[in-house]
Amino acid sequence: MVTKLGETFAKALDMLEVEKNAILGLPQPLLDLYDSPVYKTVLERMQGFFCTLYDNCFHILGNAGTSLQQDFYTVDGLASQLLNTAFVNLNNIPDCRLRPMLRVFVKPLVLSCPFEHYESLVSPILGPLLTYLHMRLSQKWQVISQRSMLCSEDDAADDNPESQEMLEEQLVRLLTREVMDLITVCCVSKKGAEHTTTASADGDDDEMMSTEMTLPSSTELTELGKCLMKQEDVCTALMVTAFASLSWKDTLSCQRTTTQLCWPLLKQVLKGSLIPEAVTWFFVSVLQGLQTHGQHDGCMAALVHLAFQIYEALRPRYTELKAVMEQIPEIQKESLEQFDSKLLNPTLQKVADKRRKDHFKRLIAGCIEKPLGEQFRKEVHIRNLPSLFKKVKPLLETDVLESSEDGNITVLFEP
Repeated sequence: MVTKLGETFAKALDMLEVEKNAILGLPQPLLDLYDSPVYKTVLERMQGFFCTLYDNCFHILGNAGTSLQQDFYTVDGLASQLLNTAFVNLNNIPDCRLRPMLRVFVKPLVLSCPFEHYESLVSPILGPLLTYLHMRLSQKWQVISQRSMLCSEDDAADDNPESQEMLEEQLVRLLTREVMDLITVCCVSKKGAEHTTTASADGDDDEMMSTEMTLPSSTELTELGKCLMKQEDVCTALMVTAFASLSWKDTLSCQRTTTQLCWPLLKQVLKGSLIPEAVTWFFVSVLQGLQTHGQHDGCMAALVHLAFQIYEALRPRYTELKAVMEQIPEIQKESLEQFDSKLLNPTLQKVADKRRKDHFKRLIAGCIEKPLGEQFRKEVHIRNLPSLFKKVKPLLETDVLESSEDGNITVLFEP
């Protein structure tokens, strides 16, 4: 399709410069309140047309459910019609257009759906969609992680390949936050804390440097979340996407997912019979998150807490978790045996919760990433140096004793 557009409109589907600047956080030119954006070239006008077209279509679809309610959700075969139209050829939709699709269309469609249509509409849509999004994001994060080792063949038309890589990486980061926010608002309800969704995908980068683990007072699954977890394919997509995102290099998404999503989802399936491979993968995913984000205090505290919850809840039923712990570098086997004995023996579980967490944190310290400034620090050990001046003992008493011929001690006391 792009080749048929000709040279003039070859980049008609690309982002506007205004959108690129907003994603990269660059300052925008100041416009008056009543000024309309002026596109200088034919290409910019066409880019603006496609951008407006995408947004308007998604807004119409997203508001259809909110505005029409039962008249919309009772349409025969609505799920299959949407899957065969709006969700076709997702591979051809760039990240910059997929974000508003999730935020403006999918999220209102799901949240406005009545309870009686969860199984007939929401589950058939979210199952394939989340599976695809997980596969797409996993591939993109793998490319980002290996970018320094790959010989990327960039298009010769790119004026600044490095700036293009930064833009693509930031888009993947924002898309990741959008996906995780969609899963969170669908599955988790927080009591004692209001869940705000405004600008949730973009996020505030200052939160990435947060050193406190902010947990809501209580988290539990919504009715929609419970319904989705009953469907095996949707449940698998939710669990895999949530735990896989812990090792993706986006600190804000990792911290939000760890504190809000992972444990409520896992707690829902603990009542069933999980296979040992799945339990091992969940636990290893959290440890991999510590390897990636352990240098950030906020993420480290949340991930250690999640790993402690998983190990404490599942270790009595699955001995495979102990085998995983034994593979952690520099772990003390005696300390691990002591921790396990207290965990498996109910009569010995009288240690305070904080002390048990500290003990567990010391056990997994080998897989926690250190801050960059401490990774290559060489330990300096300064020995006690000998003194420069050697003290000489006074020999007055000895000389007096030796000089006295008769050995009379009273000489020592003479003035």
